[in-house]
Amino acid sequence: MHRQEEEPRFVWPGNDEILHRRHSAKPRRAHHRVTLGAYAFIKGWLVSFGAWFAFSLLVTIIDSFSSQTSLAWSLWGVVLLFSFFIAVLIGAPAALVLSLLLRPVRRQWIHVLAFGAGFALLTTAIVYLLVPGTPAALPLGLAAVVGTATGLGRSAIRHDVDEARLEI
Repeated sequence: MHRQEEEPRFVWPGNDEILHRRHSAKPRRAHHRVTLGAYAFIKGWLVSFGAWFAFSLLVTIIDSFSSQTSLAWSLWGVVLLFSFFIAVLIGAPAALVLSLLLRPVRRQWIHVLAFGAGFALLTTAIVYLLVPGTPAALPLGLAAVVGTATGLGRSAIRHDVDEARLEI
């Protein structure tokens, strides 16, 4: 039953005219809900992790060319596996929570900025918690890459979201 079809909350004899005068001329506000389906969520996660994968591969290739004794190729698989588990265990639930919090926000570019900035802050916090005493360059550099990757992932699904208009 729609809210418009429901009985008014305060009903007493003679109240109909008062309610009609008070509420009939006011336009009803529309609330928008932006929701992600499973396809959009998985696509955004894959694009984000794919961007992270490409960046880490690029850094590994540059490091291996710059130094003959580089262990980048040896460590790349371990770093990628660790980052996969972080992306599944922390990133996906955080993305789900953030997408639920951003449901009333209709503009997609705000979603993209919120995902980028939110995951950059989350990455900085995780790095400082896991490796205390780290110089600021490492967490900020990782935050920039992760924020960019999640922003790209959210931007990739901006046309795949469902927008419902709820009348109240």
